[in-house]
Amino acid sequence: MNSRRTRRGGNRREHAHDGDREHRPTPRPLSAPERPGPVEVVFGVEPVRELLEAAPVTVRELYLRAGDERRFDAEIERVRAAGGRVVRTDERELARMAGAGARHQGIVATVRAYQYAALEEVLAAKPDPLVIVDGVTDPRNLGAILRSAEGAGAASVVLARDRTVGVTPAVIKSSAGAWIHMKIARCGNVARTLEDLKEAGYWIAALVPGGAVSLYDLDVTRRLAIVIGAEGKGVREIVKKTADFMVDIPMRGKVESLNVSVATAVALFEIARRRSAHERLGKGG
Repeated sequence: MNSRRTRRGGNRREHAHDGDREHRPTPRPLSAPERPGPVEVVFGVEPVRELLEAAPVTVRELYLRAGDERRFDAEIERVRAAGGRVVRTDERELARMAGAGARHQGIVATVRAYQYAALEEVLAAKPDPLVIVDGVTDPRNLGAILRSAEGAGAASVVLARDRTVGVTPAVIKSSAGAWIHMKIARCGNVARTLEDLKEAGYWIAALVPGGAVSLYDLDVTRRLAIVIGAEGKGVREIVKKTADFMVDIPMRGKVESLNVSVATAVALFEIARRRSAHERLGKGG
């Protein structure tokens, strides 16, 4: 999602009465728990080391070329401490695991597939804000979004299943450990999920360049679901039609846009800042 300096017209719901959605009917169940995906492989000295530093619990097995064990004392210790298994093997097996022509450097790790939470499990806790990611395909961007979201107190995230990269080793690495503290679910139909969220009392705020509502004017006292669109293309039209607010991040310099993960961080921390201010005022601080 990019943020621009100009403003365009917004969704008609942005001017709706500030009603309470808590009294709407309870939504139907939204999803079933997902089965774990296939095991992934990470190979090469630096990629494996970085993964083990960031998230050793994700490594199921560490395969090393026989005779090279002493080169990887620290990696062996991390894997065993996290409950993983160390396997000594030969060049042929390492080459088979890494793939034809891959430079494995004598070390290959198999990674436990991430176990997504069921969507209804995430929503049962009524997280606020809830982050919906629809279309982010760069693992580094998603990892950065997770890191920022967790840091801002938004520890529940829903990913569009067929449009957004999953929680891969690259995402785990980029999240700098944030994923461990989060509930991450996936949904098949984002527009339908947003409608169900409305029934559950949420107000949908889509980060849209030139949206009619400035981030600084957004009513943060409501229960919010923040929608993040794709790199470059932003939020889809079908999703915009479902949103209550089109939220713009005002830009003051010459640059017209922000990286999707940076825009997400700006929005979530601004919401957290203003909510903290409201809490202090409520306590007479």
